[in-house]
Amino acid sequence: MRNEQLAVLSERLRDMLSPHSEEDARLIQKGMLLYRQGLVSQLRMDEETVTAVVQDVMPVRVRLELQFFDMSECSCPARGICRHQIAVFFAAYGREGSVAEWIEDWRYPVKEKKEAASWGMQRARDLMKSAGAAEPDYQVWLHSFSESFDTIMRSKNHLNPYVVGELFGIHWRRVRAGAPRGEVWALLYELAGIVHSFRELDRLSTELRHHAETAERYYGHIFDELQRAAERIAKRLAGLPLPLSFDPFLESLKEDVRGLLAGLRLVPYERAFLYMGVWSALFKKKKANLEDETRLLEETASHLEDEENSHPLQIAMAHIHFLRKEDMLALESLDGLDGQETAPFLLNWTEELSTQKEWGRTAPYIDVLSHNLRGTLALIGGYQARTQYARAVLDAAIPYVEGTGRGDVLERLLQQALPYSYYEYGSLLFERGDYAKWADLQAFMGYQYTDLPTARMKVLEKEKPEAVISMLHQAAAKQIAAKNRSGYKSAVRMLKKLRTLYKKQKRQAEWNAFFEELLERTKRLRAFHEECQRSKLIDV
Repeated sequence: MRNEQLAVLSERLRDMLSPHSEEDARLIQKGMLLYRQGLVSQLRMDEETVTAVVQDVMPVRVRLELQFFDMSECSCPARGICRHQIAVFFAAYGREGSVAEWIEDWRYPVKEKKEAASWGMQRARDLMKSAGAAEPDYQVWLHSFSESFDTIMRSKNHLNPYVVGELFGIHWRRVRAGAPRGEVWALLYELAGIVHSFRELDRLSTELRHHAETAERYYGHIFDELQRAAERIAKRLAGLPLPLSFDPFLESLKEDVRGLLAGLRLVPYERAFLYMGVWSALFKKKKANLEDETRLLEETASHLEDEENSHPLQIAMAHIHFLRKEDMLALESLDGLDGQETAPFLLNWTEELSTQKEWGRTAPYIDVLSHNLRGTLALIGGYQARTQYARAVLDAAIPYVEGTGRGDVLERLLQQALPYSYYEYGSLLFERGDYAKWADLQAFMGYQYTDLPTARMKVLEKEKPEAVISMLHQAAAKQIAAKNRSGYKSAVRMLKKLRTLYKKQKRQAEWNAFFEELLERTKRLRAFHEECQRSKLIDV
């Protein structure tokens, strides 16, 4: 396809719209109908945008942003992706490819998934006939996991990425069905199965030559679900009495968890979080464990390949220092990683320390979050994602602020997070009575007098009238600069309000001087002067 951005949008729409969803299927059907009926006209394409008119019940104008599809527009009242946008996409795609083939490729995975599921279930049944509950033997468990994974996941020479999740679900049900008797053994067995699955799924993606981006798009959710399950299981095990016979199993598990930090290429965040969750729950109580792990991690780091991602290993080293209460060393371990790479883990450690009310230890993590905040927000894509991250940082800091009375820390974070913390910072300033700063914040955000809540403006007029006067001056000047009748009318309303405030302040002379200078400066704007006369700002 010659237009690369159109090809990217094509793939994105495949991901955004699911053939399993009746709503999405109807959307594709309606868009296809409009396209096939020839109702898309005035189609214009360049490398970044596609524009067209769609003759529906009423004609609508559509603009597709190929690189930033979320910013696409349609003049119809529908929210989100609409049938008109789909119709225009098909019209553009049809110039360079087959729309029928695109729809067939979009629908086909459903059929293939069903076939794969049926085939996988038969394989699982065959395995179940020859297997019962597993005995408490770690190596036997690993052999059982591998046999199930290979039989269900590796028996076909080619496996499309969109069927991996379906087949893995069958494999995982097979694994859980073979759990040993007894809650403690069953939990440890499942945790070992999760660690094994991380490594095998990563290896499988390499064998199938699935690009990392493709693998994470189609079956990355599996790793996320497994990581969360591992954390729950580890916490559950930590609350149960573990027999001495468990120790060899835990040593083997510890080694396998460490093995996820290097030699794999997918989901570095999930691998790091799995390691952290297991260590925090099961291994942190023994000082010897932590000392040995520090040494073993250093050995692992010394054997990393030149091009290998060291991110999970650095996070693991930082976490061991965190568990040893060596907070400065923990933060030093993050050197070389950017704010976006470290943000989830810094939040995790901050929240854990806040839960324990260890405010002295919390402070350095808050300081790093604050220092990195603006740069991290710049690395995050999308306004909503940036707002969510800013909110997460504030939520993590609030217990520390409340526990220590450090309101300055909260204010610094709010300032660093602007504009994504506008509402929170504005509320803080107003409730605190810092009206001058609140007014400065509105100016920073580009808000005019008319944009602001009436109730707050009334309070501001009473408590800080000079701030309102400044806002009215700026807003009136902007409306006059528009040089149209509606702008002049709006400016006159603001000027009348301004005159009243000057009068209340007993600054009539200042008003007179300002208004005379304004009339002189705008003497060629006849329409503006007419509006001033109508409103009796100028005596006729």
